[in-house]
Amino acid sequence: MKGRVYKRGNIWYYRFDGDKDPLIGKRQQINGSGYKTEREAWKECRAAIAEHEKGRVVTATKRKVAAALDEWITRVEHSIKPSMAQNWRNYAKYYVKPYIGERDVKEIDGGVCDALYAKLLAEGRVKAKPQPPRAKQTLHVRRVDKNGKVQACRPYRYDNARCYRKHAEDDPLIGKPIEPSTRVRQATTQQRKQLPPGLEPKTVVNTHRMLHRAWEDFAKWGWAKRNVVIDAHPPRVPRKGRKVWTVDQLQTFLQQARQDRFFALWVLEATSGMRRCELAGARQDLLDLDGGTLQIEATRVVVDGKVIESDGKTENAQHLLALDPFTLAILANHVDQLDAERHDFGPDYHDGGWLFCWENGQPPHPDTITRRFKKLAERAGLPEIDLHDVRHSYATAGRNAKIDWKSLSKRIGHADVAFTMKQYVQTDLEADREVANTLADLILGGLLVTADQG
Repeated sequence: MKGRVYKRGNIWYYRFDGDKDPLIGKRQQINGSGYKTEREAWKECRAAIAEHEKGRVVTATKRKVAAALDEWITRVEHSIKPSMAQNWRNYAKYYVKPYIGERDVKEIDGGVCDALYAKLLAEGRVKAKPQPPRAKQTLHVRRVDKNGKVQACRPYRYDNARCYRKHAEDDPLIGKPIEPSTRVRQATTQQRKQLPPGLEPKTVVNTHRMLHRAWEDFAKWGWAKRNVVIDAHPPRVPRKGRKVWTVDQLQTFLQQARQDRFFALWVLEATSGMRRCELAGARQDLLDLDGGTLQIEATRVVVDGKVIESDGKTENAQHLLALDPFTLAILANHVDQLDAERHDFGPDYHDGGWLFCWENGQPPHPDTITRRFKKLAERAGLPEIDLHDVRHSYATAGRNAKIDWKSLSKRIGHADVAFTMKQYVQTDLEADREVANTLADLILGGLLVTADQG
């Protein structure tokens, strides 16, 4: 491979042919410029050719970090989940571009990354933009069943104002919103929880992992000589104690939730340990009441406040779940209710096939499920835990009941048994107590006596 150098004005340049463009097949030329002497230009040309022949060609394009990350995500997004692609866009937009976005890729090193992480930990939290007030929905609707009979207005039961009138065709109320009779209580600024200005270490680590993956590709594509993010030091993520409910507390919660619209969802969560995204994405046509199973396939996850459908968190996420008779009976009643609502709403029903939805067929936002869970738990007087902790409570109850690790891991949809054991072995207190007593009796035997016997 040969190159050439040439002079324009007082500046020397070099050029040599690189590889062909992977898409159009046209050979690309690699250039360098800004050298004061011919000797310096030839030196840099030979070095660039050597790097190219080693498969680590560094182009002369001066890419900025912001532009490089945008192009990188666009190129790799077809190979990753949509939720991950959106998360990476958010990390780049909020945590990388505002600080180092205008710097050249070749200027970044481990020290720059460490400074970025320190900045994010100290003051990287992005303030949420105030949401505009929602427009009033039209709640006075003239509903007609299949036989042409006028039905009651009946807005959704989660609205704070309702109407049960049967509207005539010329009723002036039709098409107008219902004004709430009571004022909706909203949290004031003083009541809202004040968050620290810095990001959580876990979010910074996620940003580090994105940059590590990006620079790995930058090195392969010739945008950087090597993956300099390897030299950075991401923050340590402190371990948090896991909160779980006992079996009695799970029962207390279900008693409190018995009159809730999503009682069947809470029962299914408590008797299967399903993830929130799996519950939100459960479909009615995948429920086999006769066979006693529920096929878990698509999930609904939240990314940047928006709901995105995905195919599950792990390789074992899509699986067939066996259901117990009690859960099946609750789900059967729930399906009957859905069928009645579908009939009542007629053509106004949004039939997306969701197993858990509002009266009009629209699925609830996953965050709404979480908020509803928190309110029910508070009313029941139970210790505060996250919705995902019910899953951990289920797994803990399984271990206390001596359920086989492999069977438990498969049921809750983990990728492998080792991960399940790592997550839940610390909660298996009774098993630990049994080991302690057995070994203490074996080692100490009758050598030691109690203080009373002494």
